[in-house]
Amino acid sequence: MSTYLPEELMLKILCRVPPKSLIRFRCVSKSWLEMIGNPDFFSHNPLNYSILISQETPNHLLLLVKGTEKFITKREVLSFLSYKTLDSVDQIPHTLKLVASCKGLLCLHKFRTSDVYLWNPATPSVGLKALPPVTFRVRDVFGSCLGFGFDSRSNDFKVVRILIIEFQTKGIENFFHMNKYVEVYSLSGGSWRLLDLEVPMFFGFLICSGTLALDGAFIWWMPGHDIVVFDFSDEVFRTMPLPRLSSYWESINISLLNGHVTLLAFAGSGMHAKCSLEIWVLLEFGVKESWTRLTTIGLPMGLEMPLGFWRRGELFMESSEGQLVLYDPFTRTKKNLQIDAIKRSFQIVLHTKSSVAV
Repeated sequence: MSTYLPEELMLKILCRVPPKSLIRFRCVSKSWLEMIGNPDFFSHNPLNYSILISQETPNHLLLLVKGTEKFITKREVLSFLSYKTLDSVDQIPHTLKLVASCKGLLCLHKFRTSDVYLWNPATPSVGLKALPPVTFRVRDVFGSCLGFGFDSRSNDFKVVRILIIEFQTKGIENFFHMNKYVEVYSLSGGSWRLLDLEVPMFFGFLICSGTLALDGAFIWWMPGHDIVVFDFSDEVFRTMPLPRLSSYWESINISLLNGHVTLLAFAGSGMHAKCSLEIWVLLEFGVKESWTRLTTIGLPMGLEMPLGFWRRGELFMESSEGQLVLYDPFTRTKKNLQIDAIKRSFQIVLHTKSSVAV
């Protein structure tokens, strides 16, 4: 019996192999290396196909766009779009900040008071669920960072809160120091638990450049630091170094591309600047070498901030005028999605309709 497989059939098989395995398969032989090829956003090879081509989209999947109104009210607006068509489904003005969306629930908060709320927008009559307040005096809370996700091990929703508390040093007037505390709230338990964890130093900066909710985890990235993940099952922090970028980048954002953590490094801004975008995909968390650079692409003038991906590699971006734009790097076309907001206030997450009660 012949063991020969036609190249066309082999390509179809490899296109269905996870990207992490394809990277390793390139070492099998020279012919496989040539067949799989180097990762490239625009090339037609199994690795590119495996990373870019999404699975069938569920009918209940929505795109949730958060932005701050340009008007005097400066309200937060949550815009729900159909993921398949990008048609508007609903728009809800709000006074709270969005933390994340997970399995149909939204986590919202007030930055100044550290108040946290859970809400299912599919059941508006139920309203917001206010979580218990901080155990410290509000005036002592210098700031906080939040994460929200689902613990599959305990089948429970959880919120993690990193509090930076300001204390005055005894005996020394006008001298303060700060301590960091980690609390976890579980929906089934209904209360906060203080964890005995060492908090990564960068949380003291409170300038969050990007966050990302994953299955069972929450990711933060802040300027000049590694990616930090909170594991909701083990209730521990884990860190991941960034890849070595090729040059200076004005802004970096993290997103999901068909389930893969993706780094979007943007250089250049303004109507007359030459802009470019470097795209990296993380194939295995905890392994720095698994960062794979897809490509660096040039961007048309007027696009400033990468926000995330849609379906087969199209990019959601913020324009220089504060508008949400869909840019297709393959056809080099852009489409204004008619959503305006204050610059750098946009946030895009996936949202699934559900009947989960809070």
